[in-house]
Amino acid sequence: MGIYTTPYVAVSRTRLIENIRRMAGECNQRKIKLRPHFKTHKMIPIAQMQAEWGTVGFTVAKLTEAQVLIKAGFKDILIAYPLWGEDKWNTYWSLSKQAKLSTIIDSTESLQAWSEQAKQKGQPIRAYVKVDSGLGRVGYPPGERLNELVRRVAASEEIEFLGLLTHAGHAYGANSPSAREQIGREEGRILMQIAESMKAGGIEIPEISTGSTPTVEFNLQTPGVTEIRPGNYVFNDATQVRLGVVPKERCALTVVTTVVSRPNENRCIIDAGAKVLALDQGAHGNHADIGYGIPSIAGWKLSRLSEEHGVLERVDSTAPSIPVGAQMTIIPNHACPVINLADQVVLVDDQGTPKDVWYVDARGCSQ
Repeated sequence: MGIYTTPYVAVSRTRLIENIRRMAGECNQRKIKLRPHFKTHKMIPIAQMQAEWGTVGFTVAKLTEAQVLIKAGFKDILIAYPLWGEDKWNTYWSLSKQAKLSTIIDSTESLQAWSEQAKQKGQPIRAYVKVDSGLGRVGYPPGERLNELVRRVAASEEIEFLGLLTHAGHAYGANSPSAREQIGREEGRILMQIAESMKAGGIEIPEISTGSTPTVEFNLQTPGVTEIRPGNYVFNDATQVRLGVVPKERCALTVVTTVVSRPNENRCIIDAGAKVLALDQGAHGNHADIGYGIPSIAGWKLSRLSEEHGVLERVDSTAPSIPVGAQMTIIPNHACPVINLADQVVLVDDQGTPKDVWYVDARGCSQ
């Protein structure tokens, strides 16, 4: 079976390069470091493009992603995830001999564990303190508990304190452009307030690191932010469109699919289901009745997914009929899991014509 048999994931080379160029240019103009998240695309050719346009390194969620980057020659990697357990600590130390690694400390338990590890290995651990700026996931929120953690990390001989780090993922649940802007501006401001408080006590904060594609435009405008870590921006997706981050014309990733059945004039079945498009309808509080992506044919909604089927329903009586055999594209709600479900992507030109195939180097790297 040919590699261009549907369904397949297509990436517009032109839009991809433009998204990478635009973000790198914004960072360069403001002299803010760009440390993009690898988990979105998981592909070495894209990482190489990002490095060519200008990055200080990469962010990953998992050690196995770091392994893929190190094997490809990348040498500065932040593992922005709470690592726990002997196996993962040992893997971290092993990888640290091959590249400059850093990680996060999110709690007193994390500080104690990494301090013990550093004592055993006879070398300090490079780490940021993770701050909960509103998502309610990892890290302590602003307050004395967080301040005490920062003081202890900064004073520790076992820790090379790199600064403060946060991820305002709750911006994905913003119900208006103004709400997204408020979250984006607060993200950096919260870290700066902590930094100023620590400086008054004699503690310098080397880096202020923020990161999420919906908030990055506001991070770049926040005085004191030194580093950003967006990931989704290389592709963008239907969620970014709905949040008002980008128009759909800046979405570089689509799923090409074929209509394989038309039970009636108002319902069509496509050959891309949940195993291709994933089941995301939103993230971190965004769960509106939005379907499972943006179809290229207006007036139709991708209303349901089963494992191998997508159900399109006509929502506009003036929408064109779609015959069996027709091909169309879907901008997925969330590009990141779509990539992780694919073995490869098809690079296409401005007309959608396949030109090359890239393999997803870090597919399934979840440990």
